[in-house]
Amino acid sequence: MTFNIHGRAFLAFLAAMTALPPLAIDMALPSLALVQAEFGSSESETAAAIAIFLAGFSTAPLAVGPLADRFGRKPVMLAGLAVFTLCGPGCALAPSIGALLAFRLVQGVGAGAVGVLPRAIVRDLFEGHESRLLITTVALVQAVAPVIAPSIGAAVLFVAPWQAIYAALAAIGAVLLAAGAGMFEESQAQAMRQSLSPGKILASYRRALTNPLCAGFSLVNGLVFAGMFAYINTSPLLFIQGYGVSKAAFAGLFAFTAFGSMIGTGVNSLLVRRHARPKAVLDTALTAAAVCALALLAVSLAGLGSTFVVAGIVLVYITTFGLVFPNAAHEAVQPLPDIAGVASAILLSGQMLLGSAGGALGASLYRVGSPLAIGEVMSVAALAAAALYAFWLRPSIDE
Repeated sequence: MTFNIHGRAFLAFLAAMTALPPLAIDMALPSLALVQAEFGSSESETAAAIAIFLAGFSTAPLAVGPLADRFGRKPVMLAGLAVFTLCGPGCALAPSIGALLAFRLVQGVGAGAVGVLPRAIVRDLFEGHESRLLITTVALVQAVAPVIAPSIGAAVLFVAPWQAIYAALAAIGAVLLAAGAGMFEESQAQAMRQSLSPGKILASYRRALTNPLCAGFSLVNGLVFAGMFAYINTSPLLFIQGYGVSKAAFAGLFAFTAFGSMIGTGVNSLLVRRHARPKAVLDTALTAAAVCALALLAVSLAGLGSTFVVAGIVLVYITTFGLVFPNAAHEAVQPLPDIAGVASAILLSGQMLLGSAGGALGASLYRVGSPLAIGEVMSVAALAAAALYAFWLRPSIDE
């Protein structure tokens, strides 16, 4: 039995692969204090369990993309899922914080191998409206996962020790591995296979990076994400230290703002089903992102920032990312069907690289009790994204 590529099971499989990385990141968040107590590690060492996973996740696609274009999507997918699954017991049984971090790094590599593939698979199999609809639906699941993952992790901790979170992740990986091995048929045509010679790999990356749509929309997506990550990285400092919000209340505020991504992707799904023009969606979303960023900057400069004002503005900004991402992803990968793996790798790694830069810059500029640093980074990123789109990319989008 194999997947019907037009059926719900196939869509659920792609969505689950896309959700795997954010689940692996955010399910672990509630367990950090318990891990610290278990190993007697410092806060920075314990927090590295998240950062080091992100390091593996963000760099792996650059190697996985060419491998997926050479050997096909299925073997690379199965290898990534196997690595991810095997690292679950490794994390759960780790005898020290160092061992846990080592397994988390490799687990991030496995997640990066899996996370880069759904968009390439969609590009292999679908065109036009159907492609946009699938990417949007998968993006919606990707938006939901970070919101619900901490609650799932907390629920696991209610009945089991922290090691059970990694056992649960291993179980999810094993289910996907079995489904992929038994039901997924290779999506890449044999005629599309690429060479792994260093010259050919460099040529593929050069071609993707000089393709206006691939490079341009990867930049636009990454810049909007950088503005969002400036908030993500700095919000604990702003709300807890600056505004005196309790940790429990902060968790609720964070979930409230993160919900914007679900709203945006949900609205985009509705718009795609109604055949809305991608150009009109991007026009609106990028304009709204810039307006929100400038509003936060103005509020900060006027000294009018407060918990609910900042959270409200950021909610709308994150909603715009939910609209931008699926459209930017489609436009970035669509023009390069023969190297869709490389194009997807550039999209994902670019997003994570720019996001990390935005988060680091926001934290470095932060001043206690002021959202100014978030407003500054968000404004520069959103205005740059809007300018790139308006003056470079917009004329190339199909009506």
